[in-house]
Amino acid sequence: MTASHPARQLTVRGAYNIRDLGGYTTAQGTPVPWRNFLRADCLHRLDKGEPERLHFEGLCMVVDLRTAREVRDAPSCLEGMRGVDWVNLPLFDALSPAALAEVDVPEGGHPLLTMYITAVETRAEAITNILNRIAQVEQGTVLFNCTAGKDRTGVIAALLLGLAGVSHSDIITDYALTESLIPELVSEFLSLSRSNGGDVQAYATLLESPADAMAGLLAHLDANYGSVTGYLDHIGVPLETLSRLQDRLGLNDSH
Repeated sequence: MTASHPARQLTVRGAYNIRDLGGYTTAQGTPVPWRNFLRADCLHRLDKGEPERLHFEGLCMVVDLRTAREVRDAPSCLEGMRGVDWVNLPLFDALSPAALAEVDVPEGGHPLLTMYITAVETRAEAITNILNRIAQVEQGTVLFNCTAGKDRTGVIAALLLGLAGVSHSDIITDYALTESLIPELVSEFLSLSRSNGGDVQAYATLLESPADAMAGLLAHLDANYGSVTGYLDHIGVPLETLSRLQDRLGLNDSH
């Protein structure tokens, strides 16, 4: 299983969940190239020297998917760094982690699946803007991140891998991998919620990384749009953007 490839997780002091999308098998039977796309958690606590190391190793763009308030409260260590194009493009907008408890969940459903479906159905413009910006990079590494590197980051990672024709099972495995990497982060979030008088049990559910949530999102996209690519075409992501992304994902004969 390529999800456990030793090159997948990057050890970066001050972060828990920086991972490479490389190595997964595309629709053409070739691997997604390494170090083109990184998914990550919050980058406001990186140790001294780590931002420079990431840049030295090829990082040239960071797309921060958090809300403007989250960015203001916990500024990224990569914002304003010379040689790295940092941009804040919120994915969920009002659907930040703090607001997830407000999402209506069908009986028996997982709130994360409801949130992911809500995101793809209501945030088409944001998704298009994010993919357009990522596609501007022709060489070097693009990193996209949120707070835990799980929900907002997970949706964008799934769309990119889906665009490459990576199997559902690999996309789901990649998503679920977060759970084993962020127990300290989860503990910190729950402790903060507890001290603020929050509903810790409900919040703990939102901090899970259940395979069923990603499986449900992919099934939703298949049922309603035929595929991830069908969905991206439906919401108006330009063909040039899709083509550029497919090139970077290893589909060199895609156009």
